[in-house]
Amino acid sequence: MGTHRKERWRFLPSHKWRWVPTPRFYGSQGKCMSYREEQLSNVDDYGYPLAPGVSWQRRKRIIHTSRSIVGKIIYLLMSIIGGFLWLGRRGKRYPPLTPATFHPRRILVIRLDLIGDLVLSLTVVRALKRTYPEAEIDLLALPASARVASYDPNLSEIITYDPNIWRRPKALLQPKNWREAINLRRRLRARHYDLAVSVYANWAAVLAVLSGAPRRVGYGREGYPGFMTDSLPGGIPGRWRHWAPLDNKHEVDYCLALAQAAGATLTPEDRIPRLYVDEKTRQETEQLLLQHGLQPHKPLIACHINSNNGQSKRWPIPHWATLIDHLIRQGGAQVVLTGAPVDMPQIEQVTRRMREQAINLAGKTSLTQLAALLQRADLLISGDSGPLHMGVACGTPIIGIYGPTNPSLGGPVSPDATVLRSGIWCSPCYNAKDTTADCRYFTTQCMKNILPTQVFEIAQTKLKSNVNI
Repeated sequence: MGTHRKERWRFLPSHKWRWVPTPRFYGSQGKCMSYREEQLSNVDDYGYPLAPGVSWQRRKRIIHTSRSIVGKIIYLLMSIIGGFLWLGRRGKRYPPLTPATFHPRRILVIRLDLIGDLVLSLTVVRALKRTYPEAEIDLLALPASARVASYDPNLSEIITYDPNIWRRPKALLQPKNWREAINLRRRLRARHYDLAVSVYANWAAVLAVLSGAPRRVGYGREGYPGFMTDSLPGGIPGRWRHWAPLDNKHEVDYCLALAQAAGATLTPEDRIPRLYVDEKTRQETEQLLLQHGLQPHKPLIACHINSNNGQSKRWPIPHWATLIDHLIRQGGAQVVLTGAPVDMPQIEQVTRRMREQAINLAGKTSLTQLAALLQRADLLISGDSGPLHMGVACGTPIIGIYGPTNPSLGGPVSPDATVLRSGIWCSPCYNAKDTTADCRYFTTQCMKNILPTQVFEIAQTKLKSNVNI
């Protein structure tokens, strides 16, 4: 479920250094979001990478420094453009946006990010639609993520674009990329937006300007200075984040603050995202489950084994195998494994260790079918992943397994969600300035300490409390 994919020769850490081809996936601002790394002999018994050599660490520092320099140059150039935009607005009045005085015909919401982040951002769409019911609301998202909102009744159009193609210098020489960018600008301008909401990242701020919307809401320091007409305080200058750990606020609250700045009146229910599935997709998913041996009288538990943006977000492979065996043998449940085709290496490692048989639908469902499956499931068990947030939006009871990332900033917001953490001293350690959520000590002890018996006991409690079983 990544965004932009390309084959790249990558130097992987190993006792015997080898060059291997590795699929790469990119999220917002081109951050590497690999779903898997080509595993050789460089993993421990839990499926985590061993400590790399000095050469790999040196190469990583060089890449980080180079990206930092290029990023600062781009930020400086875009800030100059933002200065001209600010000068062009001098003398103009921008009264606060309220339903009493502001009557937009069309609103553009921009979130160019991964699936889970987009699901959280749909709370903005719902709040705006309730505030401005006559307005048409469009969503601009990454092609790989946008399908999750296909049946959202609050959206008029879904526009897709992947700006991460511009990460490669040779992309500047390809006419196809320029044609796509020009066509996108024309399409946005043709919609005549009255308001653009830049939910996240620099590219969203740029596209908000290119949309031609006279009012643009976003975090002032998140994009580029001068790009927003209605900017909120927050963000880290030069960084692609609209919150910092010390803020101690959940990402969904930052999303809703943008809706509030655009005139929306918020309710407590707005914090929980929602996903919608049509009846045809629901029936297709049910038929798919039956074809793979679903027994409708048994509770159905969905297990999402892999996690995006870092190997340390994955629960250990042996733990998964033990848990699933317990759920089937002792819990009397049916387990369905979910994931994308690139998740198959991890899933196969789990199934090889299992003694029981699970339904494996990894790579066999679309995003909308996955949403229907999660609506059908009685419980979802997952690490920090996009499907976890999809499960929340589908109303599914959740068990979230967290290690390097902080659930208070980006965890499940459902009252039916239980989060497990080991409480180890170094957790959470993930910083958005880092490329991926990988353990700096190459132990991932925070995830190893969460035992299958702990998860099994909570799963049993949740299943017993579910009146549908």
